[in-house]
Amino acid sequence: MKRKEREEERLCRSRSKIGPIAVDLKTARVTRLPARSTHQEALPQRKKEADGNETSPSGKFDSLPFDLKMAIVSRMDAKSLMKFRCVSKIWSSIIRSRGFIDSFFSMSSKQSRFIVALGNGLCNEPEEKLTFFFSFGESSCASSLVPNLEMAIPVGLSSIRESFASLHGFLTVDVHGGLMVCNPSTEQVIKLHSSTRFVGYDPIEGQHKALFVESRDHRPSVHRHLDHKVLTLGGGSWRHIEGTPGPYEAISVGVCVNGVIYYGARNSADFRNPVMVCFDVRTEKLSFIQAHAPLVKWGKYSIFIDYNGKLASIVRYPYDRFNSFDLWILEDPEKHEWSKQHCAFPSSVWDSVWGLEMSFPGTNKDGEIIMAPTTLSPEIGPFYIFYYNVKTQNVRRVRLLGIGDNKEFRRSYGFLKQRDCFVRVAPQHVHSIASL
Repeated sequence: MKRKEREEERLCRSRSKIGPIAVDLKTARVTRLPARSTHQEALPQRKKEADGNETSPSGKFDSLPFDLKMAIVSRMDAKSLMKFRCVSKIWSSIIRSRGFIDSFFSMSSKQSRFIVALGNGLCNEPEEKLTFFFSFGESSCASSLVPNLEMAIPVGLSSIRESFASLHGFLTVDVHGGLMVCNPSTEQVIKLHSSTRFVGYDPIEGQHKALFVESRDHRPSVHRHLDHKVLTLGGGSWRHIEGTPGPYEAISVGVCVNGVIYYGARNSADFRNPVMVCFDVRTEKLSFIQAHAPLVKWGKYSIFIDYNGKLASIVRYPYDRFNSFDLWILEDPEKHEWSKQHCAFPSSVWDSVWGLEMSFPGTNKDGEIIMAPTTLSPEIGPFYIFYYNVKTQNVRRVRLLGIGDNKEFRRSYGFLKQRDCFVRVAPQHVHSIASL
């Protein structure tokens, strides 16, 4: 797929080796394509005054009172702020300050969006392996939403079942080659070590951390003493975690809820005892919570989400269309207590879905469970996601315009002839200007 005529923007470029495991800071070439957002260039330009002298707007800005500077900068969107960092040292120092970053995130959180990733990891040509991130405004009443291109990375999605999540402004996505962390606002990308399994966020210390899990012995007959290491994103080196629980086998993707990474596993001598492994991101301690067998029954097909601030599991038959699921909620982590609720929805939902698989990426701010097709239909037609209300057991359908029903859109992004285009959704994404 040739894109020589399209404008390319360069991401932050650096490479470092941290500790005993290399963390590659990759340069992803961001491809700007025809269906670009309406975001306009906002860099101030010098202008000549009537007397013929040049006056720098940055110089005028530097002379303003600090409170007024903050008020001006706080009204800018994330991508404009990234450009304004280059205007002057004053601008840069304000935008890079921890207080401003936190303040910007707090304001952005009032208008969260959900991110849709489209990509194909099955392409034979490396240059055709691209994953695009589109954002959509969240609304409790809209029947259709319009996409806005955030960024693209030159790798394909690895499958339809791997993790994709938004964590305090950062996106974590499984692609061919391993786990990547992206910030669409700053257009930075980090590719983590291939044995990195999970990324979590500590809301107390304000840190993102990656968890490395690897077997000490790679012989198939040996179960299963694991090495655990942790890396704080943005600095530091990989650190061994001491005092880890006994041998276990991790069998599912994970989810981060209130500063704790959870993932399904089996432990005990025969590795049949179902548990949830809990990694506290702040203290870097691991522990087990007893889990019911259905929660980990389907292994890598198991689903765990953040449901109203609690860990929840959605259990359904994963190999065909289904009309109901069981919602398990961890009510008390200390007592290992779970609740269970059976949820049914009309079979007519599948009339709007191509394929046999549906993902459950999480919930919106109203607590509705999001359901989304895992692949894009090869035929031109509407693409829908669904919101399920657990209390009323009602389902509402929202159409994502452009992605499935626009031939020119598909041609522009290389999805017109691809049969297996993977779709992933990350709800409640908030723009952040923090650096990776």
